[in-house]
Amino acid sequence: MRRFNAVCLAMAILILAGDATAQQTDPLVANSTDATELQQLGVRFIASNQMHNALEALRKSLEIYPDNAETRMWLGVVYTQMNEDIAAEGEFIRALELNPQLTEARNWFGVYWAQRGNFDAAIAQYRQALLDPAYPPISRARVQVNLGNVLMQTGDYEAAVVVLGAAGGTTVASSDPLYPLIHLSLAEALVKTGRARECLGALERMDVLPANARVEYLKGLAYRDLGEFDDARDHLGRVLRLAPGTELAGEALQVLESLPGVPD
Repeated sequence: MRRFNAVCLAMAILILAGDATAQQTDPLVANSTDATELQQLGVRFIASNQMHNALEALRKSLEIYPDNAETRMWLGVVYTQMNEDIAAEGEFIRALELNPQLTEARNWFGVYWAQRGNFDAAIAQYRQALLDPAYPPISRARVQVNLGNVLMQTGDYEAAVVVLGAAGGTTVASSDPLYPLIHLSLAEALVKTGRARECLGALERMDVLPANARVEYLKGLAYRDLGEFDDARDHLGRVLRLAPGTELAGEALQVLESLPGVPD
């Protein structure tokens, strides 16, 4: 099964910035001398994928207040997206030196390691973040999704079910991008551990959202495992219609062709 990479979806607003060195500094950054305002601008620029402006805002903020752990963390996020690995690691480490209780920095440090394939380091950061009893429930659920997906990357689906099941118990609005990440990740872990009926139960939570090719794919796998091959064909066929020409459609077609008694 193709990896449903919730770590990458949890980072969807943070795609690679490319070469932004020639861009001019945003006037809001150029005209501000307030460290807090500049940090807030940096975060806004990250969210809108303006990495050059984010870099300028956060660097300027640190010139005014160099020992702000949160600003160091956000600068680490920017460097992560710019593939400046040494700089990113340095900022995350410095942020945690300045404030060991900055749990969100551990989440982002985990994302950094996961993107670079160092799953053990990512798991260590995520688990450390989850030890914080004061971590807000939504933030905790995001870390659990990240951890669950890394565990699946390592093949530890049983552990992923436990972590993602805990995330599934968090009240999250269906409009929140975290909502589908939780239930799709949990459904994948369930179907990979032979719990097809529970997988279908998790996917029922996705009924409030528009049609989704991955939902249909996972339903197809679950019905296949239950021996309900007509239902499996129905859902896998929907994948071909919803996502034609994609890798997921190719996988759905392979499963369809492997089903017993496929009609001529």
